[in-house]
Amino acid sequence: MNELLRAERLVKEFPVKNGVVHAVSDVSFTVAKGETLGLVGESGCGKSTLGKLILNLITPTSGAVWFKGTDLSALRGREQRRLRRGMQMIFQDPYASLDPRMTVGRIIMEPLTAHRVGSSRAERADMVRSLMEQVGIRPEFYGRYPHQFSGGQRQRIGIARALALDPELIICDEPVSALDVSIQAQILNLLSDLQAARGLTYLFISHDLNVVRYLSDRVMVMFLGQICELSPTEPLYSQPRHPYTKFLLEAVPQPDPTLRDDARALLAGEVASAINPPPGCRFHPRCPCADDLCRHKQPDLVEMAPGHLCACHHPLVDREIF
Repeated sequence: MNELLRAERLVKEFPVKNGVVHAVSDVSFTVAKGETLGLVGESGCGKSTLGKLILNLITPTSGAVWFKGTDLSALRGREQRRLRRGMQMIFQDPYASLDPRMTVGRIIMEPLTAHRVGSSRAERADMVRSLMEQVGIRPEFYGRYPHQFSGGQRQRIGIARALALDPELIICDEPVSALDVSIQAQILNLLSDLQAARGLTYLFISHDLNVVRYLSDRVMVMFLGQICELSPTEPLYSQPRHPYTKFLLEAVPQPDPTLRDDARALLAGEVASAINPPPGCRFHPRCPCADDLCRHKQPDLVEMAPGHLCACHHPLVDREIF
């Protein structure tokens, strides 16, 4: 595997008045060049925090991120600035992530100016118009403001800005969750086309399992700051090994009434607090398979099948849990 990104035992804790929020706890994984790794989990599980840790937008409490064989935490100043050109982010809200006082042209040009790409403003303006055309925005809209565009068009502008420095890795932080379903499909197809044309690598963060299945080569499932399952896409969807993954898949709505199973079980109880996570397996208070071992010992992430890792004392192997 041609490794582009590696996270080693990442931990991020945020001090608060009543203790410490354990946002990310001992997370390790790799991403190959040209791959799309989907990251799923319910709200508050640490997905966005993990994405920001990878980009070094926030500093990890412990652990390290390696990009192209270089430890990001060891870099400072100009060296860090140079390497970070290869890592960009597409944000969830296509309006809040764009400065309403700046024209679209200035927004996309900003990273080019900051990193001194191009010999003149005119050259940079030509690069911006080319980027706008690549993402499906008419170049003559260069002087318009974000409020003059639809949500899907604004997200295309955000994608153009992320592409401006010709990155190798893009963190997609729920880039279609704020869009209509038909627009979601257009943006996903755009991301897929850009990946094929530019050889991009994506970490695609989402809570929508259907979207992740469509775009991802592998899927990583998080629960309360930890990885509970990591697998190639189709094996995870056809035979999940972790009970939490199984429940997530069962919760996906079926638009066809003839395929609905109203008797299917859904998760009971509330998500445990990240300030005071339960001992042992963090999923055990809601898991129907839990026993004393689960309540006292944290499971290791082990390989259950080729490329299919699961952190569970009682993984699902050809058996039902409800």
